[in-house]
Amino acid sequence: MEATQESRLTPRELSALVHPFRFLDNYTNLLYLAADYVTLIVTLAAAITFCHQRAAWGLHPAWTIPVGLAALAIVGAAQHRLAGLGHEGAHYILFKHRVLNEVVSDLCCMFPLFSTTEQYRQIHLGHHEYVNDWQRDPELLNLGKTRMMDRFPMTRWEFIYNFGLRLFWPPTLLRYMWDNIYVTALGLGLHPYQDEARRAPRLLGVVRLTSALGVLYLAALVGVMGYLSHHGSWLSLTLTPLAMYAAALAVLAALPTDWFFSSRLRPVYPIKITSALRLGFITALECVLAWSMFATGFEWGVYFWLFWMLPLFTTFPYYMLLRDLFQHANADGGKLTNSRVAECNPLLRWGMFIYGQDVHLTHHLYPAVPHYRLRALHEALMRQPCDYRDEVIECHGTITNPRRLPSLLDVIEKPVSWQRIANGRG
Repeated sequence: MEATQESRLTPRELSALVHPFRFLDNYTNLLYLAADYVTLIVTLAAAITFCHQRAAWGLHPAWTIPVGLAALAIVGAAQHRLAGLGHEGAHYILFKHRVLNEVVSDLCCMFPLFSTTEQYRQIHLGHHEYVNDWQRDPELLNLGKTRMMDRFPMTRWEFIYNFGLRLFWPPTLLRYMWDNIYVTALGLGLHPYQDEARRAPRLLGVVRLTSALGVLYLAALVGVMGYLSHHGSWLSLTLTPLAMYAAALAVLAALPTDWFFSSRLRPVYPIKITSALRLGFITALECVLAWSMFATGFEWGVYFWLFWMLPLFTTFPYYMLLRDLFQHANADGGKLTNSRVAECNPLLRWGMFIYGQDVHLTHHLYPAVPHYRLRALHEALMRQPCDYRDEVIECHGTITNPRRLPSLLDVIEKPVSWQRIANGRG
């Protein structure tokens, strides 16, 4: 008896399958956020304790190198994970409550990385809308050439040379760092939601005037608090930053709204509120460093630069770069071929393919599904007769795979058609 043809899911049936995976709550991501901060606290405490006690323990100074490199790798990965939760916030799926989503994403995820959820949202939602389109995808327009996305496909040896050696050539590295700062920290990247009806923002050179004022405030705060941490009192260390913050808020209130970052997307709360929160975060951070110096006589700012700022400019953007390449390099703009699904080891998933980024095609298709349900959704779709199951490209391993399935390095150097054949769908 002949086998009957497999019945395909209708669009309505597919929608009914996906719908339960969109359920959000206000507590799951608090657990993930707490776990990431515990990782950071333990790593930073261990690294700082080692630096303080190494001589007392009778260890050679050379031991500082592996300990420092380990801290650099772990803190950068934890920063990457915070960015992953901020990514959820940009999609309004960090928490069910919209304001809670924005406040926690800003204060706990994006502000520590010197960005904001709203600035990142403009770039990232534009990327979703025009994925892999060199004319309209903001991630390609702003960072594509810096990330060498236009050079794919490339052999694995070219990949290793370009992203294992050439990227760390100082001029290349500085250009990559500046492009990231320009887009993510200053919010000056191109995106499709720019409000053409409003007049152009006031610029000071290539920087928005309000951003320049923010940098000036930070410089003044660092200088004043640095001086007071050596020559001030508890009273001056408390009242001075409060007075400076109050003055900054007064200037913020007086500035015209159209001088600030704007877009056609309606923000969760006004941009001036975001700016006030951001200035408050920076003020509180500088106060903690200054008070710590005043109380102990030790320059804790040194550790801040070594164990927070250094990873922020090195390992964190490097993880982000490699993840983005494995997700989109050598992919086209097709709905089911613009990204992939990565089957990788738990360590790589923890540090690089953070929070559902390993099932990235699934995320692009269903961006309203929170990261903690994406893997289950992928598996549910793979069990159903639908285009997703037939077209999705799954990468197994990083370099090679014993079952001759495409690895992460395979998909960046060979045609999409080969990737499909290797998955048994040719």
